[in-house]
Amino acid sequence: DSFWRLLYYSFGEGALKLLKSNNTCRNHPHMTQLLESEIYGKRRNMGISQYALAEVVGVTRNCIQQLECHEHLPRAETVFDMMQALGFDEDEIVTFLRKYLNAYYKDKALQREREKELAGIV
Repeated sequence: DSFWRLLYYSFGEGALKLLKSNNTCRNHPHMTQLLESEIYGKRRNMGISQYALAEVVGVTRNCIQQLECHEHLPRAETVFDMMQALGFDEDEIVTFLRKYLNAYYKDKALQREREKELAGIV
């Protein structure tokens, strides 16, 4: 707790956002990369605003912004709602879900390896 206060008072809110982003990208690199390329990138390529997507999905624009800045990973139902809002067809959905599971298990294995390193097992 004192670490976070020190970081905030020393460097401001931007440092906390950067640290959150780095943690999400570091802890879930495969999921982050997949969501960026398949969901967030598609929104930008389609020219849909964060606000418009948020309205259809049923979340706030701030939620979409936080997801796209990699502050946290979206819940599965949010991903599904975003896919529907972005007009994914059946083949795109199946392909994405395969990639999603693959990324999930890669990140899970990565986290296990890091836990072993921290415990001094490796």
